[in-house]
Amino acid sequence: MRVSLRIIVTALALIGTALPLVAQTPPAPIVKVEGLRQISAHVHIIPDNSVPAVPNVGYIVGDRAALVIDTGMGTRNGAAVHEVAKKLAGTKALYLVTTHIHPEHDLGAQGFPDTTKMIRSTNQVKDIAESGLKLANIFAKRSEINAELLKDADFRKADITFENDYDLDLGGVRVKLTAMGANHTLGDTIIWVESERVLFSGDIAMRPQPVFASPHSTRRQWLASLDRLEALKPAIIVPSHGPTGDGTVFITGYRDYLTEVRDRTEAEKRAGRSVDQAVEAVTAAFGDRAPDKGRLAGAIKAAYAEAPSP
Repeated sequence: MRVSLRIIVTALALIGTALPLVAQTPPAPIVKVEGLRQISAHVHIIPDNSVPAVPNVGYIVGDRAALVIDTGMGTRNGAAVHEVAKKLAGTKALYLVTTHIHPEHDLGAQGFPDTTKMIRSTNQVKDIAESGLKLANIFAKRSEINAELLKDADFRKADITFENDYDLDLGGVRVKLTAMGANHTLGDTIIWVESERVLFSGDIAMRPQPVFASPHSTRRQWLASLDRLEALKPAIIVPSHGPTGDGTVFITGYRDYLTEVRDRTEAEKRAGRSVDQAVEAVTAAFGDRAPDKGRLAGAIKAAYAEAPSP
């Protein structure tokens, strides 16, 4: 029974959203566009209100063009997010980027018109080719509203692709898109507005526990990515989910967590313990500091795989 429960919880963790672990009916995953607010001179967001399967949506509006960050799940949400973009940007050129390809971030892109330019890293394109709509199918089976939102959903092809970095001049504000490698997913992308020190960090740094949602994800890569984010010295971090943060609070929190997982797991492996024994011991050591045991188990397994053999 204990093994079966661990498998179930781990499966939930891989979804990449902050799902409750107790049986209850979550709010519908609808982007609440009326929550739009401005956080800096050129940046607006629609907060997710910590609703599962809803992202923090971003808008960066310049004199000549605007960039939208994440779409909500399905065409209905994507169309609503686009309507807000039209109100903010008018007839200016419109670009769209997603922090990663999970359904609530990417599968609303079909709600945008063909004139919108979709930007993807090559890693994100690869992630779509490898994983396809598997996660969308899992989401769709959870509820009637999810099934409705994801009906006929598909990934939108990129109009612009980039390998590592892509600089976008919106007129009066410049934005840098950076492919961060395999952290939460293979195709994690951050968006940095240097002039206003606003960072859209995706799932790489936020309040909940990190989720290793890709077979390519590594603890070593994630820690290196956190160092890169911290070097930017952001004033405001807009994560994929949950509240925005001042400065580098989310980066520090994730680094401390992943470092402790690494150190405790490596000690267990040096002592000759199996991966399952390491999961049990490290989970016990974290106690209530890591409430989502499935996510913690995923981090421990990743650390165990990377740890040197005794």
